[in-house]
Amino acid sequence: MSNKLFFITICYNNLVGLQRTIDSLLAQTYQNWECIVIDGASKDGTPAYLQQLSAVQPNIRYISEPDKGIYDAMNKGISQIRSCDYFCFLNSGDSLYAADTLTQLDQQLQVFMAQPPAIVYGDMCEEFADGVEVIKAAKHTFSLKKGMFCSHQSMFFHYRYAALRYDLEYKISSDYDYIVRAVNLLKHPDEMQRLDLILSRFDMTGVSNSRRLSGIKEDFTLRIKNGLCSPASSALYAARSVGLMNLKRFSYPLYLLMRSKTASNNQII
Repeated sequence: MSNKLFFITICYNNLVGLQRTIDSLLAQTYQNWECIVIDGASKDGTPAYLQQLSAVQPNIRYISEPDKGIYDAMNKGISQIRSCDYFCFLNSGDSLYAADTLTQLDQQLQVFMAQPPAIVYGDMCEEFADGVEVIKAAKHTFSLKKGMFCSHQSMFFHYRYAALRYDLEYKISSDYDYIVRAVNLLKHPDEMQRLDLILSRFDMTGVSNSRRLSGIKEDFTLRIKNGLCSPASSALYAARSVGLMNLKRFSYPLYLLMRSKTASNNQII
């Protein structure tokens, strides 16, 4: 039996990005999916596009109304999840890697049908303005204290996580906080599985270093709040993040080399 996949897509005044996301879903060879789009009452023609789209695509629904920001919108999306096997946050501008991505995902999930993992995740393709594409491999061995081990676009959560919500205290780092709390709910490490699969694409042209610095500050707080480490240790991890951010600007290949120094087993450390 195939897995029912559910996508939550949020957007605000990003019609071009939303169309990219929706087009990647509609291009899939795998059809057992549903998508809810949460639009923050955009003024760029997005509501009209969604109205037309939902009229001809019964597996796409939408809500267009003001919200309190990104994570409030994502929580609205979670509340709209219908019965499914796994759900994923694929926001406007994000896209699935290839037309057969969901087919490959379902094939790999079939291996675990007897005991479905709570979280499955894979690699991501970063797209730069000059046309360069870099595969950002998800980590096998990781420490939650050091940050996210995988991009949220390439993570699928089992339906059992439909009760978990984003913490609106964070404006940038609630993805990280959500993943920390999701992993902490695991009863056994085997409930999370890394897949040998590139799942998503991410447009790097809009990445802001000033926004990343704000995120590093929030990361400092959430590590302490979630009991991951002491304030002193959290400060060291923040300094490490700043160093990697600057290295990424200076030499992306060197950044990837430094980032790839992880073990080969699926172990949480």
